Amino acid sequence: MKKLRHFKLNYFFIGFLLSAVLMTVAFYVIKVWPAGDHYALIVDSIHQYLPFYTDFRNKLAGGDSLLYSWSGGLGYNFWSTYAYYLAAPSNLLLFFVPMKYVGDFMDLMIILRIGLCGGCFTWYLHKRRPEENLTPVAFGLAFALSSFVLGYYFNLIWLDSIAMTPIVMYGIEKIISGKSGRTFCLALFYSIWCNYYIGFMLCLFSCLYFVVCYISEILEFSIGDLIKKGLKFAWFGILGGAMAAVVLLPAYMGLTATEAIAGDSSFPTTIQFFTSLADMLKQHMVFIEPINISDTQVGLNAYCGIGAVFFAILFAFNKNSFIRKKISHFVLCGLLLFSFSFNILNYIWHGFHVQNGLPNRFAFLYIAVIIIMAFDAFGTKYRLWQLFLAWGLPFSFLIYAYVTRTAEIKEWVYFANMGLLTGYFLLTVLRNYWKKLKYPVYAALISIILIGELTGNCTLGIKSNSGDTRERHIKDQTSYQKLVTDDGSFYRSEIDRQWMRNVTMYSGGNGLVMFNSTMYSTVVDFCRQMGIEARTNKNGYLGVTKLMNDVLGIKYMLSPTHKAETMYGFNYQKTDDELSLYKNKNALSLGFMVNDDIKDWDINDGNPLEIQNSFVELATGKDPIYYYDREIELADGVKNELLIPDDKQVYFYMGVNMDSLELNTPEYSKTYENFTDFVFQANGTKESNLADFTVSLGDKWDDNELKAYVYTCSNKDYQDVVDALAQNQLENVQVKGERVSGTLTAHKDGTLLLTIPYDKGWTVTVDGKNTSTYAVGEALTGIHLDKGGHTIEMKYNPPGYSYGTLISLAAILLFAISAYLEERKSGR
Repeated sequence: MKKLRHFKLNYFFIGFLLSAVLMTVAFYVIKVWPAGDHYALIVDSIHQYLPFYTDFRNKLAGGDSLLYSWSGGLGYNFWSTYAYYLAAPSNLLLFFVPMKYVGDFMDLMIILRIGLCGGCFTWYLHKRRPEENLTPVAFGLAFALSSFVLGYYFNLIWLDSIAMTPIVMYGIEKIISGKSGRTFCLALFYSIWCNYYIGFMLCLFSCLYFVVCYISEILEFSIGDLIKKGLKFAWFGILGGAMAAVVLLPAYMGLTATEAIAGDSSFPTTIQFFTSLADMLKQHMVFIEPINISDTQVGLNAYCGIGAVFFAILFAFNKNSFIRKKISHFVLCGLLLFSFSFNILNYIWHGFHVQNGLPNRFAFLYIAVIIIMAFDAFGTKYRLWQLFLAWGLPFSFLIYAYVTRTAEIKEWVYFANMGLLTGYFLLTVLRNYWKKLKYPVYAALISIILIGELTGNCTLGIKSNSGDTRERHIKDQTSYQKLVTDDGSFYRSEIDRQWMRNVTMYSGGNGLVMFNSTMYSTVVDFCRQMGIEARTNKNGYLGVTKLMNDVLGIKYMLSPTHKAETMYGFNYQKTDDELSLYKNKNALSLGFMVNDDIKDWDINDGNPLEIQNSFVELATGKDPIYYYDREIELADGVKNELLIPDDKQVYFYMGVNMDSLELNTPEYSKTYENFTDFVFQANGTKESNLADFTVSLGDKWDDNELKAYVYTCSNKDYQDVVDALAQNQLENVQVKGERVSGTLTAHKDGTLLLTIPYDKGWTVTVDGKNTSTYAVGEALTGIHLDKGGHTIEMKYNPPGYSYGTLISLAAILLFAISAYLEERKSGR
């Protein structure tokens, strides 16, 4: 008996280990390193998380500040990004990880965090019914290997918070039973700290689950008891959020400056349903490929085992549960299911925001409730008609789904689901009517079948994700580190590569490009208006003119193109097997003097080249440098030729998105797909001065409806402007984390234009005196300087960081006091 009790105390480790082992085997199948040349990482985990983890690793290894980073977006509030992507405590282990192996560390974290999901849910189910042995492991695995986790595991930033779901539920149940609120508080705090986005969903769910638990468990209702327990729930919930204020408040302040929040994400004013009930119910089937990305709001990862569905229906007939418990749980399930389709509730669950790309991110909560209902229903004897109903309802739906099937789901999948459902049904009938089938054997058989079902679905789901090629990213990083050896003052660089959005950040450089949910909306808008690729919360290097390369201080550009002596006006330096390095001799410093007229620069007036002309006039007082040449009527599939005059730059611009554009210039040949609304550049070489482009318009555009507007720029006029801007630059520039310093001699009164995103978190001193800043072009930072020599010093403090720190410290103190009083009251 003592040995058995010791075994039960390790339910967490059993659930953790089994979940982690099965994920490891699945990763082996898709050749994740070291089994092959793959990452488990896909989609956002490649374009965003891997570069952010690398940046974080470099900061930890270099002892750099976590408040600000220069690695992308011209500079950004790193603490806000840390709060969204990196706050899980296990990420501190990156300190010990070589830069090259950060992606492999992330793959390992996916395995361990899914193990955490399995361990926590298994532990919780065992606590719920201590008499059960193997079944808590099987149903705990149903949570860890649900289609939600399999579809969205690449969002490893969510997994710690998701793993806290059963601990939060257990904490609420303790409050309802009159016990301590500490478990609820700490679990909620940890979930919010690791990822406040998932933490918000858990907060909302906690309120609903408190009501469900109170209805389910209270034997005699009393207003006083409800108020008492409601206040305890509210108090410890508030403390849980407040203790995370040091990340929560700066993150909120940072989000208010993003494209996602500043853009159009207003509360829905019309009722809309995204999908049908039948389509949502299909997503409960086994062997359905999990959704990992979607261009619409449609898509649901709801699978957690056919066995779980069967027993969840039986929960309605469970004689060990009060009728109010059954009703309240089914109502909660129904509300969550309704929320997957109903736009207003969907908007609320997603943090009062229209989700982008990853539909129904709160489905893990629905899965948790389904599993609890199934687990509670398991083991009880039922009448034959009840068993037939629990089998017949989903079986009838499977027949309907098969009859009305489309090519999206293969035929064998329906029969596999029917077979598994019938297997659970027959075993349960036998358990009721065949006395030789003892309960421990029955429970073991059901658990083994459920674990087998989950294992097969896990392997199929992971194979459908496939993962990304590992070596190509590491080669880019290695090439950058090898080729860019400039140890001079601060500069920016870019890699002209598209298979990773934040590739410069990942390689260890400082750049313009960034894909980040906390990216400044002003920077996105600025890029868009300059004719640079930009949308929602990301930008790219495509569309940067020679002038903007100089203004933004992009000194180096690396490209897989090896044949050209020049690229985008940069001069060839050297190459290796992967990339060639090009240098911009005219790249300006982080700051330079311009006329005070720049305050009137309107970046919303005209097309990108006209807006850049306006910059030239206001900043330097010189004439425009881009001259309208002609317009070309676009026809689908027709080649358009461009003659590049000697000693001139040529640009063309459509301002709309087409299916694709193929561009051939003397420097390079490239094809651009789907997003083509940026400025295109064509430069001549000694060997050739002819370029051409061909467009594929797509169904939404008619022939001759679109035009390309062609501009030319004299190299002499351009150089005169750059020389004027370069006369009074910030020198002796020192950039270290959240601090910037430099010296400058202004030949006349004017504006020091800093190509740093305007942010109220900056404190600036000029010659030791605090100086106010202002936005230039809505996105950059300006400081008025009088004629003469100056010393500039800047320090960044994320908005909300100081107040958040104070709130967190106060909340920790209040939690300690509350915990002490609870202990004292309990007499322990």
